Amino acid sequence: MPYGSLSHVGLGKETTWGTAVAATDYLKFVSESLTEEIEQVISEALDAKFDEGASFEGLHTISGDVSFDVYPNVLGHILRMAWGAPVTTQPDAVGNPTVYQHVFTPVQTNFSNVCALPPYTFEVHRDLENAFQYAGAVANSLMFSFGTDTKIMQAVMNVIAKKLALIAKTTPSFETTNPFLWHQATVTINAAANSDVQTLEFGIENNMEGRATLDGTKEINRIWRNGKRSFPVNFTFDPKDLTEYNRFRNQNEVTAKIELVGALISGTYNYKLTIDIPKLRYTTFPINAGGAGAITAQVNGAAKYDATAAHAMKVTLINTKNTY
Repeated sequence: MPYGSLSHVGLGKETTWGTAVAATDYLKFVSESLTEEIEQVISEALDAKFDEGASFEGLHTISGDVSFDVYPNVLGHILRMAWGAPVTTQPDAVGNPTVYQHVFTPVQTNFSNVCALPPYTFEVHRDLENAFQYAGAVANSLMFSFGTDTKIMQAVMNVIAKKLALIAKTTPSFETTNPFLWHQATVTINAAANSDVQTLEFGIENNMEGRATLDGTKEINRIWRNGKRSFPVNFTFDPKDLTEYNRFRNQNEVTAKIELVGALISGTYNYKLTIDIPKLRYTTFPINAGGAGAITAQVNGAAKYDATAAHAMKVTLINTKNTY
């Protein structure tokens, strides 16, 4: 009997979309639902019987979610899949040579003429005789969440991939740093610290789709955008006044920043994740009394593109990984 506890998820950075590579990094994942579906093409020709017609093999499609705890080094690969390649620098190459800063700004160009975002190969070992290798995988969406309920930062990535092969499993080697935790976070709204947030969810919706062409295969031939990109930002507020609600009513757009500071790396540098939002806009802000207890507000919002900043949501990651 296979056990989930003996499973692993590995990933490797592809140079060419759909050309599989071996896993180089591994996720400490919580669950996954990557699945290959095979379209059943059924003939509708009439042939003097009541039974449905013959079946033929149609398009193979691969998609699903991967849920995982957020660790600071492997996170860069996930951000690269969703945001695009970062700009990497060393804040102090002489005094702190193990510290690297990676700035992920949402790309405005395509990875290639058949794949919009940087592709990866996923290896999913499910404690069976072979591992499942999904090549040509991209992040259709990526959402982060943490708060007073979820104290280890979590992420859920929706993946679209090109093809599947069964391979011999590799031996995983997991990151030994600690994940980002709820108490390491600070939230700034309109340049002022905000202490009313209980839970927070944010991320990117890339709106991708796999497309087939007449290329002699039963696989998708490209992964392309089919809509505008968006950046959801959702809060649970424990409000002490109407400041944020009035911003919703007035439809103000204000700056926001989310920052998580982890363990010390070297000198004065810590593992750090910073999310910069030049324009935060609340889209719903219900405040209702559901009983005799405390009133909270489940608020939906979005990070909007700012022409001056040239992005809607920029992510800066400081860790010990020299490149992605």
